[in-house]
Amino acid sequence: MSLEVKIKKKLKEFTLESELNVETGCTGLMGPSGSGKSITLKCIAGVETADSGRIVLDGKILYDSEKKIDLPPQKRKIGYLFQGYALFPNMTIEENIKIGLRAKGFPKDEIEQKTNDMMKRFHIEELAKRYPRQISGGQKQRTALARMLVCEPEVILMDEPFSALDEYLREQMQDELSNMLAMLDKPAILVSHSSKEVENLCDKKYHIQRGHMERATLL
Repeated sequence: MSLEVKIKKKLKEFTLESELNVETGCTGLMGPSGSGKSITLKCIAGVETADSGRIVLDGKILYDSEKKIDLPPQKRKIGYLFQGYALFPNMTIEENIKIGLRAKGFPKDEIEQKTNDMMKRFHIEELAKRYPRQISGGQKQRTALARMLVCEPEVILMDEPFSALDEYLREQMQDELSNMLAMLDKPAILVSHSSKEVENLCDKKYHIQRGHMERATLL
């Protein structure tokens, strides 16, 4: 499976020009704050719309400005792990995981089964009735991962997934994420400020500076 991205989007201070090819495995995207990293992910997911270009997932066009194709986020089969996790504070952990399945119209019994299986997979079943304010940073990340993966995305996008964790928990969660990505065997993009994270988790990386993206070399 592969993801091809070649897009342009006019931002306030510069024009973002993102061009990358992502295959099975994890690709790192590095650069300073405000360089266009998160906007690139949002355009891929369909949360933002590029001004021109193409986004193609395994031969399926997600966005093509010339052909006037722009699939909505729910039809792109892309999982997005937001910075800060973006859990719904007024929903329990169980409800946070269920919400994507409900939006896609899964039957009630299937929603229950998939949610229970995913909570067991990430060892958060005992947190089912708690709210995000009642759990730790690592537990929030596990919940966000479970919510993302329960809908079986074909591509995984991660925006600074470790930024809210302390150093010990960050290393622990990096190990867990590395094992998860290897098991899933799907294309993934990791946005990070940390060279160490990218070197540990990614097969290749790109660097972006004021909207200009280029392939970089792993150490």
